[in-house]
Amino acid sequence: MAIREGKWRCPYCSTVNRGADLACSGCGATRDKDVSFFLEDAAPEVADPNLLLRAQAGADWLCQFCQTSNRPEQSQCRNCGVERGTSASRPLRDLPAAPPPPAPLPSPPGRGCARWVAVVLLLVLGLCGVVSYFSFRKTEESVRVTGFEWTRAIDVEAWRTVRGQAWEGETPSGARVLSRERRVHHTEREQTGTERVKVGVRDLGNGFFEDVYESRPVYRERPVHGSMISYEIETWVRDRTQRASGRDQSPRWPDPGLRGREREAGRHESYAALLQGRRQYRMELPQERWAALLPGQELLAVIQGGHKVLSLR
Repeated sequence: MAIREGKWRCPYCSTVNRGADLACSGCGATRDKDVSFFLEDAAPEVADPNLLLRAQAGADWLCQFCQTSNRPEQSQCRNCGVERGTSASRPLRDLPAAPPPPAPLPSPPGRGCARWVAVVLLLVLGLCGVVSYFSFRKTEESVRVTGFEWTRAIDVEAWRTVRGQAWEGETPSGARVLSRERRVHHTEREQTGTERVKVGVRDLGNGFFEDVYESRPVYRERPVHGSMISYEIETWVRDRTQRASGRDQSPRWPDPGLRGREREAGRHESYAALLQGRRQYRMELPQERWAALLPGQELLAVIQGGHKVLSLR
C-alpha cells in the first residue's frame, strides 16, 4: 500500500512542518500531544527507503510526563530522558476519502439586477393571486333554460381472428402458435470479479499516512433469453361505435346495426342544459334532473370563476 508523508502545524507559532519532523522548524518546539497530522491532496508517494522504514516502524509514543513525541524504537524520552514505561502510542486513525468538491455556485446578480428580479417576482405572485381569486370565486345569478343537448352511443364488438406476440408460457388460452423466435427476455446481474478501490487513508501516528483499499465486487448484466411466440386467436375486438345526438328532450338510442358474429359492448350517454345569464353557460346533468327542466324556466345558479355552473336551484 502506498505511503505518503503528512504535515503538522505547530500549535505555538503556526509553522507547517513535515510529518517526519519531531521539532518545529520555525520555533524549535517539540512535537507534543496537541499536534494533529494532516495529509495534503497532492502529497506524493514516499519513495525514499529510509522514510519508508520510519513510516513502517510504528506509531510514535507520547511521554507520560512531558507529552513529547518519541519514535517507537526509542526507550527513553528524547526531551526529559524518562524511560518509556507505560507511555501510550499515538492512536492510528482511518480517515474516509474526501468527497468531490461541490459545483461552484452561480455568481450572484448585481444589486440593480437583483432589485429588478425581486420586483418581477412580486408582480408575478400578485398576478397569480388575482387570477386564483377570480378563478375560484363563487357568485350567484339568475339564469334561464334556453336549450338542451343529449348524446347516446353504443359500442359494438366483432368476433375476429387477431394476431399477437407473447413470451412462451404467457400466450392466451386457445391461441394457435405460428412461430417462435429466440430473444433477450431480461438481464441478470452477475459478479465477474473484484476491484481494489481506495476508500481513505490511515494516520499511522508518526507523521505518515497509508492508503486504505477495499475489495469491491464487479458486476455485469448477463442477458437471459426466451422464446417469443407469434400466435393467432379468435376473440372479441372493438369494431365501431354507433352514436345519436339531439337538441331536444327526447333522447333515443341509435340502431347498433348488429351483423353476424357481433355484439353490444357497452352504452354511454350524456345530457346538458344550455343556460342564459350574464353569458351563455352549458351544464352537464344527470338524466332525471335534465328531463325535469322546462324551456324558459328561471333558476338560480351558483357560478365559479364566471364561467362554470356548479349547481341550480
